[in-house]
Amino acid sequence: MVSRLNGGNATALVENGKLVEFLRDYGEESLTGNIYLGVVKKVTGGFIFLDIGQERQAFLDTKDSRERRNFPPGKPPAKPGDILLVQVLKDAVGNKGPNVTSSIAYTGRYIMIFESLDADKVNVSKKVECYDEIKRLKFLVQKALSPGFSAVVRSAANFKKKEYIESEIEMLMERWSDNFECRQNRAPATLWARSGLVKTLMEIAQEDIDEIVIDDMAAFSAIQKEFIALYPDFEDKLTFYDKSEGIFSAYFVKTQIDKLYEKRVWLKSGGFIVIEQTEACVVIDVNTGKFQSKGGETAKLALNLEAAAEIAYQLRLRNLSGIIIIDFLRMLSKQDMHRLLEYLELELHKDRIPALLVGMTTLGLVEITRKRVRKPLARN
Repeated sequence: MVSRLNGGNATALVENGKLVEFLRDYGEESLTGNIYLGVVKKVTGGFIFLDIGQERQAFLDTKDSRERRNFPPGKPPAKPGDILLVQVLKDAVGNKGPNVTSSIAYTGRYIMIFESLDADKVNVSKKVECYDEIKRLKFLVQKALSPGFSAVVRSAANFKKKEYIESEIEMLMERWSDNFECRQNRAPATLWARSGLVKTLMEIAQEDIDEIVIDDMAAFSAIQKEFIALYPDFEDKLTFYDKSEGIFSAYFVKTQIDKLYEKRVWLKSGGFIVIEQTEACVVIDVNTGKFQSKGGETAKLALNLEAAAEIAYQLRLRNLSGIIIIDFLRMLSKQDMHRLLEYLELELHKDRIPALLVGMTTLGLVEITRKRVRKPLARN
């Protein structure tokens, strides 16, 4: 469900009445995925700084492995005044401008296509586990791709009809042709941009969505124009909410949203976790609280397992990323610790955003890294 909240859009993903993701844009339009014609302003230390028509100059790291097609080692990367076609990888952060790449990718609901040195290569999401389905998707996509392109098949393509996937590949190839022709435009110029709300919906539309409920007419119209036009199978799932009661209250998720900004999260057993966000990392501490620890090491393991599931859920819910340090209850048994780490890793796999369980530090703390995709939730 989508609602206007404090000048921006708030999108809640709810499963069986439980809030599992809450995405905010705070009125700021993300540039991620947008494609620009940029003018090179400066080249230094392997970095190219470009004017893409935004407030701050963008930067491109020519040493990044994805740039080897357009900037092979040993050749001057570019000079001031050159025109480059680039795509935004990450929004501006602090004093840094947007991070861009010359390796353009065209992303749909099922497929991401791109030009690469490994032309005609097709990789399938690890979340697609059936061997026969992986073979089917690879064969289908390789057959439909234009020469010189590679692709990543997203998890949403799992067991989807052939015509859906072929239709999207055709649409993505047409977009590539349109942008290629626009390289003759005067730079800096925006060649392709998608609204932040549609980008958000593209992210969560990888799940099996039963209904999309929106209470803002401008947002509703944008979804109809930009999203439903591309994916008409979602049209019957789109609903406009026009009642006086707030949409989040009506769907019984307001209380869950309010708790997102609390540092302390209580567990059913009586224990709790404390979540602290710092500039360097996220620190999570597991506490016994009201938990009656009469079972010794067995009880500690039970509480740690409960905390592990809640931590994985909170990472997704609050969109916490970067380095994450967890201080679980100390356990004497290495076998119990191994079981806890295995369980935590399984819970992290439920997240659509990649999270890696690095392991234990020398101090007995558990370290996780989670990919930065968008800003974490900020306090109101």
